[in-house]
Amino acid sequence: MKKALICGATGQDGAYLARLLLSKDYEVCGTSRDAQMSPLRNLNQLGIRDDVQMKSMALNDFRSVVQVITKFAP
Repeated sequence: MKKALICGATGQDGAYLARLLLSKDYEVCGTSRDAQMSPLRNLNQLGIRDDVQMKSMALNDFRSVVQVITKFAP
């Protein structure tokens, strides 16, 4: 199965991209600066919240980027 990592998946564009990739049978991992506290409103509205794995990642923190890429291996 193909995998995709979407930075900013909780935003409007990221949520629509996640929906598109899920429809093409991708495994989708979305990131947000704080995935546990982030309102997943856009993912919920599109009905894909349970299909997207959410991880916390800050693009300006090298360790968090490496950690997510290593665990998910897109």
